[in-house]
This record gives sequence, C-alpha cells and structure tokens, in this order.
Amino acid sequence: MSRWPIVVHRTIGSPTDDEVDAFIARADAILERGERHVVVFENLLADTPSAYMRQQSIDWLNRNGERMADTCVGTGLVFRNAALRFVMSGVMLFVSHPTPHTVVGSLDQALAWGRGQLSAPTKRAAGQR
Repeated sequence: MSRWPIVVHRTIGSPTDDEVDAFIARADAILERGERHVVVFENLLADTPSAYMRQQSIDWLNRNGERMADTCVGTGLVFRNAALRFVMSGVMLFVSHPTPHTVVGSLDQALAWGRGQLSAPTKRAAGQR
C-alpha cells in the first residue's frame, strides 16, 4: 500500500552496497517528482553503517540538499533501540540536514510526525521564501 506523500525506507541490519545504490536511485526518483513529501527511515536491527553507505549518503545530500529542502518537509528516523535513538538524536544536533527531522522509537510515531509536517503551512505559504 502506498503512503505517498510519506516515503518509508526500511532496512534490516546493514544494507549491502547494492541496496545502498537502489536506495539512492529511489531517492533520486522521489526528488524528480518535485512534490512535497516526508521521508521516514525505519532501521530495524540497525548496525553501524558501512563506509560505502556513509560516503554515498554524504555525496547524495551534497548534490541534492537544496532540492530536498524545497520538496521534503521532514525526515523521520526510527530506531527501536533506545541507545541508538539517543546517539542519533545527538548526532542530528550537529549534522547539517536540509529538512526538519525527528528520531523516534516506532514507525507509527514517525508516520504521525510526518502527517503533522505535511499539514503545516509550506515555507512559501508562510512567506519565508
């Protein structure tokens, strides 16, 4: 079932390089739509990301951060492990991310947050752009 305009990316453990490439291709396709959306990353059994995944993510954000800021109204990170939520919440305080974000413990929490982000006035509607 489609949740558009909420896009859910789910990983179990550490993704392979091929899975990272497939994710990047999907993210490119979503941005190409040019439509307002929210992205949720559900990380089941999360592990330390590979060097390849980290580098591809950084490169993608560097190439697409501005476009993402124009259409993506939020990023939700789901970690069931409280320790990982704590660590990622701290990391997100220092990482430059182009969208508002949240770190939560369940997909339901992330979806509720995403619906709230989508129902908020756009930057342009609020006169900020």
